[in-house]
Amino acid sequence: MTNLIRHLHIPAFVALASQAFAEPRRDFSIPVLDLAKEDSLFTTVERRVGYLGHPSTVLFRDGKTLLVAYPDGHGRGNLIIRRSTDAGGSWQPVDIAAQRVEETPILYRLDLPGGGERVLLVTCRPGQSVLEWMWSDDRGKTWSARQQWKLDGTRGIIVALASLWPVPGGEPRWRGIFHDGNFDNYTVDLRLDGKAACQFENLRRLEYATPAGRDEARRAGLCEAGLVARADGKRIALLFRPEKRLTNSMVAFSDDAGLTWTDPRELPGAYTGHRHESVNLPDGRTMVFMRDYSPLNKGNPTHGDWVAWVGTFDDIEQGREGQYRIRLRRNYGNSTNGNIGDCGYTGVELLPGGKVLAITYGHWELDAGSKHPNHPDGRGKPPYILQAIIDPEQTDRWVKEPARLLQGK
Repeated sequence: MTNLIRHLHIPAFVALASQAFAEPRRDFSIPVLDLAKEDSLFTTVERRVGYLGHPSTVLFRDGKTLLVAYPDGHGRGNLIIRRSTDAGGSWQPVDIAAQRVEETPILYRLDLPGGGERVLLVTCRPGQSVLEWMWSDDRGKTWSARQQWKLDGTRGIIVALASLWPVPGGEPRWRGIFHDGNFDNYTVDLRLDGKAACQFENLRRLEYATPAGRDEARRAGLCEAGLVARADGKRIALLFRPEKRLTNSMVAFSDDAGLTWTDPRELPGAYTGHRHESVNLPDGRTMVFMRDYSPLNKGNPTHGDWVAWVGTFDDIEQGREGQYRIRLRRNYGNSTNGNIGDCGYTGVELLPGGKVLAITYGHWELDAGSKHPNHPDGRGKPPYILQAIIDPEQTDRWVKEPARLLQGK
């Protein structure tokens, strides 16, 4: 997100918090474009015999150099980083010292004073409530030593930092979010110290407009908050995963760079899922990638698959379904347990010219003859890292063709 966020007066914030919305539908009525068989849009970033998952990306200002980081296990494992210098056309290993992460590694690009750009890698030690990070100022060739901060007052740290956004002001500062085992969400601030090192501070529990908002967030198990920024930078939204499976996904809004938030409210079923990652398109629309996980929508033809939602920030604010959905890839049953939704956690970047690069993991190939307790087709082979390059102008045309729309599994 490049737009600065400006503070708005509290009365506007309170008015938004008290706005009434209709009960959101569990299913969806907007069309679903099916790209699962459009093989030319997809390339493999890396595949091994074992598990690869949970990638995160950064795109540098030259518009063609990218990094992707992921572990060789489910949310933890040995850290792997790869680089592309041709906008995802090819990928090469990055030579880094062997190290392990205990939670998903997440990458962010920081624009530094004087025109420099830094890549920040954030992870954590969940049960120990330890935030961890390191950074590179040469596009991943060399890295700082890994830093740590032991947090007091949280019940662990999970998916740190799920989102990070700039805070307006005189000095470079960013704000990020994670959740703990109680499904309380917390923000921390990132600043540059006198030696230009990255330092985290100001742990705050996310406070909603009313106490009832926090109660609702914990009841729903809100976590893995995905940032969506309005184009003018004056309002940001967090789209939450509803881990308790009692509600649709939820959204909360902030007009002061994440210091205060509206009470969370349910979103339509059209963008209910896990680990939302968004990108703002050149025409002002938003594309949100996620793992489609909506057990309240019985018979959902994309349940457990890798999907994207296309709409506007205003759709999110007004509780509308949006324009259309995209089923990017069918995800088969987990190869090791009863889960059918083991995919997503997408790295998303807007390429020059308006195309969208998205990288995720999933069980993309069916293990023929296998059985799965919760997936009708059986188990997938171990997950690997897959890349898609999507042209929104092309998907706008395709969604008007009935033959390209998803009718069922």
